[in-house]
Amino acid sequence: MKVFKHITALVVILALTACTKDDTPAYELTSENLSAGTYDITYLTSNETETVNINGLDIITEYSTIGETFQLSVDFFDNGTYIVDGQYVINTLVTVAGETVEESTVIVDIDNEQGTYTPNNNSMQLLLDETLYDVTFFNANELRLSYSEAYSEDGVDYFETEEIRMAR
Repeated sequence: MKVFKHITALVVILALTACTKDDTPAYELTSENLSAGTYDITYLTSNETETVNINGLDIITEYSTIGETFQLSVDFFDNGTYIVDGQYVINTLVTVAGETVEESTVIVDIDNEQGTYTPNNNSMQLLLDETLYDVTFFNANELRLSYSEAYSEDGVDYFETEEIRMAR
């Protein structure tokens, strides 16, 4: 019976120890944390859908782009600026009413393009120039951003999405 009491006490102690809160703070989305190293872009995709109603019939045009072969880096600085430099390949597919109308592959060369950024740790959002991205993942080694917007202009409905992944 004594052994059973000791085992029970040990289990209770281990359970309480395992349930204590981890004292490691979350990695905050700040200028200091963003500027701690150079990011390499590893993934880029975007999609845009245009819907136009012509005589009661919706005509849908879709633009899909996927990046590959990245040699592209981003440096964030403490002062709220960033620089993008390098090259990557972008594949674009355009469909209208489900039929492919255009396919293209282009090498994009970005030569030290500068911009501004504003991180918001409370909302987990990052404003890059004039585009507000949701930060879907952020730690010391990785940053993932997503963007989506729906709007109408001149009788055309648009829906845009974008995802960018970066690693240090």
